[in-house]
Amino acid sequence: MADKNNIEERLTKAIELKESLEKRLEKVANTPREEEFKLQLEKVDDLIEHLKKELEEA
Repeated sequence: MADKNNIEERLTKAIELKESLEKRLEKVANTPREEEFKLQLEKVDDLIEHLKKELEEA
């Protein structure tokens, strides 16, 4: 199992990515790219949840 610091780093980066995607989503709202960004956000949300569970188990 990955060590706790590694998981925390990955979680931090995933949260930063989510914040960045949310800002970019605002810029592409009501454009053809909006759905693409929504899908990316869903994937990042899933990753964040997975990393939180990994962190609890570490």
